[in-house]
Amino acid sequence: MMGGMDDDEGVLEAARAVRAYLTDLAGSPEAAAALDRQLAGELRDVSDPPASAGRLRVLLERNEDTAWFLDRVLADAPAHRPPYFQPTYVTRGPAVLLGDAMPVTAARYNCPECRNYVWYRPDIGTPVPRCPDDGVLLTQA
Repeated sequence: MMGGMDDDEGVLEAARAVRAYLTDLAGSPEAAAALDRQLAGELRDVSDPPASAGRLRVLLERNEDTAWFLDRVLADAPAHRPPYFQPTYVTRGPAVLLGDAMPVTAARYNCPECRNYVWYRPDIGTPVPRCPDDGVLLTQA
């Protein structure tokens, strides 16, 4: 599924966003830490976006769960949100009886310094974290 510039930006955005979920997706804390280091290293220099996107795609497709994450982010073009924050609607089950299902909306935050880390705030009560690369408080993008 190699594609054009929009696809490259989607891969870059998926790589930035998946970092917040690696502990759940990578299989083990060690695998999560190793993949995070690889992603951060590749995101540090994106002077050639198509080449960087290609290398990031290879890293993300090595694991079934991170490959799923990448596919879902790419399918959400042009917004490229993590799967957990894409508009989804419940069409059956108890939730329909409770009222209209609404898409989940979340504010997007990124590191104002390195821009290598993206995080979506699930609700207003969740504190905004710091960038794992440089310790800077994330800002709303």
